[in-house]
Amino acid sequence: MLEIYLTMKEKKEITLDKILKALGDPIRLSVVKQLLKEKNHEITCGEFDYCVQKATFSHHIKILKEAQILCERVEGVRKYLSINKELEKAYPHLLKTIAKD
Repeated sequence: MLEIYLTMKEKKEITLDKILKALGDPIRLSVVKQLLKEKNHEITCGEFDYCVQKATFSHHIKILKEAQILCERVEGVRKYLSINKELEKAYPHLLKTIAKD
C-alpha cells in the first residue's frame, strides 16, 4: 500500500490566532468535531457530513489546512484528512475541549 503524505512547502509555526480564526466558523468547527469522533481521527473527503456546496466545503478545508489544524494524506485516488498531531503538542487539551462541546 503506497501512502503519500502531503506537507507544506515551508514549515510554518502553529499559532493560536490562526487556529481560533479557522475554528470560528461553524462548518470548520464541525469538520474538526467529526474527525475527533472517528476512531483513527481520519476521514476521506467524501465521508464528511456538510450542508454547503462542494466548492465551499473545499474552501473551508483549505483554511483548516493553512491554519495547520488538518493534514492531508493521499492513497491512490482517495484523500484522507486528519488532525495535525503537532496541534496537540503545541496546545495541550485544545482538542479535548473541542470534543467536549
